[in-house]
Amino acid sequence: MFEKLLIKDTGGKKSVTMTAFVYGFLVVNAKLILSGITVAGFKMEVFTGGEYAAALAALGAIYTLRRHFNGDQKEENK
Repeated sequence: MFEKLLIKDTGGKKSVTMTAFVYGFLVVNAKLILSGITVAGFKMEVFTGGEYAAALAALGAIYTLRRHFNGDQKEENK
């Protein structure tokens, strides 16, 4: 069902991790852009630089660790 939304990695295979990273990156940046804005009485909370950095670090860590451990398994299977 959601397979059409998956993004391909550099190997050409559909990757759940890459998709989560890209969509997460878009959501975090949207929150940064909209922080402090009031729309129809709803005010978005301020998103500090530290919170932004922590959110991107968490996304990057998940992606990097997944790639690292999948790469190690592929090397062992050769």
